[in-house]
Amino acid sequence: MVHPTDPAAVTAVSKGGGSAPRVPAQGGSPEGRAEGNRRTGDTNLRLWQRNRAWWGSGVGFGAKLRYYGDMTASYVRAVRGRPRIVRYLDRPFAYDTMTTPLALQSCPREVGTDVLGNLRPGFRLRSVLDVGGHLGQFAVTLRHFAPGAEIDVFEPNGRILPHLEANTTALRGVRIWPYALGAHGAEEMFVDPDRSSTGSLIAGLVDCPGTPRRIPVRSIGDPSSVTGRQEYDLVRVAAAGAELDVLKCMAGMTVHYLYVELAGPRGIFPHSELLVLVRRQFGDFRIVFQGAADRRTPYVPLMLEFAGSPR
Repeated sequence: MVHPTDPAAVTAVSKGGGSAPRVPAQGGSPEGRAEGNRRTGDTNLRLWQRNRAWWGSGVGFGAKLRYYGDMTASYVRAVRGRPRIVRYLDRPFAYDTMTTPLALQSCPREVGTDVLGNLRPGFRLRSVLDVGGHLGQFAVTLRHFAPGAEIDVFEPNGRILPHLEANTTALRGVRIWPYALGAHGAEEMFVDPDRSSTGSLIAGLVDCPGTPRRIPVRSIGDPSSVTGRQEYDLVRVAAAGAELDVLKCMAGMTVHYLYVELAGPRGIFPHSELLVLVRRQFGDFRIVFQGAADRRTPYVPLMLEFAGSPR
């Protein structure tokens, strides 16, 4: 992992809207019991879905089995106040939120099947731009399946940068850039005070029970100004609702595949606006993957293949 020298930041303010909080039903009422049952059902469903994704991924059988022991050992260490580290894909992975080891089970299926499994046969992935790198789970998983890929990771949340750097430090060809991408710049983002890995440039899209905390960030309007790259085989955008502004920063770049997590109905822009922008900037495309979604889905994964992708 290479941590480059930082250039001057762009200073503009990102403004996000909010939504009125939903008042939970009282636990002793019929409505409260129904809500509690619904939440329990949702939790059990997510656990089942993660385990199904884990066992359906391309990770080796032995590694799949070992991971359950690794998770248990990690939780025991965390309860004892030791650093939160789980062994994931045969390498240590640092985290801050206790649900992260469970969430990691979905990553090999997402990266290996939804993304790499939908590339054109014979297409060799050499360069990747990962916007919204979070703790590095996408980059780490991608390098497991595509060890030759060089990855530029953008992550503006300074509270989780130490985790991201620790998780990618042993991966040559992975570069970390501590900036938000935005055509108008940003000076702050919003995070859950109890889960620093959860955040957005838009306050209303931070999923937390209380008031999101503001933290300072640095922004740039052109990723190539620091990476030196104008072309990527794959661009992945997980910008928690700011994906339209992120993509505007890539005007003039050549992109062969785009994997974007679209904000659902809570998003601040219509999806048609993003698709029109993508066609204008990168050319005609075909949808090669789309995740299941309905009105309750917070983010919808979508993968596009552009007409100028000959390899």
